[in-house]
Amino acid sequence: MARGLFASWNFTAQRGVILMAAIASGIATLSSVAPAQSQSRTVVASDTLDANARQAMIDIFVKKDATVVDRYFGESFIQHDPSIADGLAGMKSFAAEVANSPTSDITIYRTLVDGDFVLLHSRYQGVARYAESAIAFDLFRFKDGKIVEHWGGQEPEERPNLSGRTQVDGPTEVLDREKTEANRTLVQTYRETVMVSLRFDRIEEFIEGAHYAQHASKIGDGIARLRDRIASVAKDGGQLYLTPRRFVAEGNFVLVLSEGDLPSGPTALYDLFRVENRKIVEHWDVLTPIPPREQWKNSNGPF
Repeated sequence: MARGLFASWNFTAQRGVILMAAIASGIATLSSVAPAQSQSRTVVASDTLDANARQAMIDIFVKKDATVVDRYFGESFIQHDPSIADGLAGMKSFAAEVANSPTSDITIYRTLVDGDFVLLHSRYQGVARYAESAIAFDLFRFKDGKIVEHWGGQEPEERPNLSGRTQVDGPTEVLDREKTEANRTLVQTYRETVMVSLRFDRIEEFIEGAHYAQHASKIGDGIARLRDRIASVAKDGGQLYLTPRRFVAEGNFVLVLSEGDLPSGPTALYDLFRVENRKIVEHWDVLTPIPPREQWKNSNGPF
């Protein structure tokens, strides 16, 4: 399912089915997954976290406000994005870099609140480190009203895919909040059934094939196109190892953050799914190469 995985893989025949499962499910196993926080937070508190995360990013990218870090980030702040230094000093340096980019901007398309976690799905523009425009997932953890931890992945914005979909279009409204845990479980079970047990014949139990909307830029809509894409590359041989690290869910949306050990190199994979009537009906993703450890700006690791 991950859109950028096909460019240079060297597949072996016996690994073809593993590739199929990896792309179809986006993760390899359900072990060692950090569960989301409790869903008991009140609506008012969730709205506050939502608003604070969004405003922090708007103040950095649009208002270029140098005081934003002191207002929204806690003293114990931990940075997981390998390209940004740790702590408040690292965030202040990043904010200053953005402030020096006259055309910097951000458009936030989706926001999920899962306990103390807030996820933003956005487009960055006008920042030199991201070249032209980039699609990003930013995951924040809050404590006592302040952001105390951040994970982030970005990739260049691409042209619309075979079905004319972009990496950010599609539904944005969070619905069915009372089904959050059921939908989280559905996605987890989908992964385990398809990837761990290799039951590819059961994909249709989890994905609504007739209406499956694909936003990954190299794959079009529907299971048939997904399988065609898999078949076109599996014959080249190769292997893929993915490990889930975190699930984040609110209502009809579920994000899976996975660690990928790919032939192209270590990769952080962000896969966002939309669920409707107990079926997965839509998918967005971001694949971010993980630089060599000696190039990391912090020692916390991407996950």
